[in-house]
Amino acid sequence: MGLNNTQALTLLLMSLAICLNNAHDSTTLVLAIIIFGDSAADVRNNDYILTLFKANYPPYGRDFVTYQPTGRFCNGKLVIDMTADALGFTTYPSADLSPQASGKNLLIGANFASASAGYDDKTSILNVSFSNNCFLSNCRK
Repeated sequence: MGLNNTQALTLLLMSLAICLNNAHDSTTLVLAIIIFGDSAADVRNNDYILTLFKANYPPYGRDFVTYQPTGRFCNGKLVIDMTADALGFTTYPSADLSPQASGKNLLIGANFASASAGYDDKTSILNVSFSNNCFLSNCRK
C-alpha cells in the first residue's frame, strides 16, 4: 500500500515538527528572541568592536548570577534577560559578535544591541558602535 502525495506531505511535515520540537526546549513560549537596541539591551557586542563604550569591568555585573562583568550596562540582569526568563528560556541569546553566537546557540536567538547605538547612523558612527545599516548587514550574514 503506497502513500499518496497528501499523506506523504503530511508525514514529512509531522516528522519535521517532531525534529524541530526535539531540537528546541519545548517549555519556552516562543522559539527565539531577536534583540536590537542600545546599552539598555547590549550583552557584550561592544566588547568585540573598537569603542570607548564597554561594560566589561566592575562594578558592572556584581549582582549577576556569575558576579562578574558581563558586558551588560547594569549590575545584574537586563529587562531582556528578565523577559527571556519569563518566556521560559534557561539561557540568554548571545551577543551577535561573540564566538558563542553560532550553531545551536543561535536557535534561541541573537542579540544585536550595541551601547551608544542610535536611530540615526550618524550617532553610531560618531560613537563607533553599530549603526542601523550594520544591524541589517549582520542580520543578513
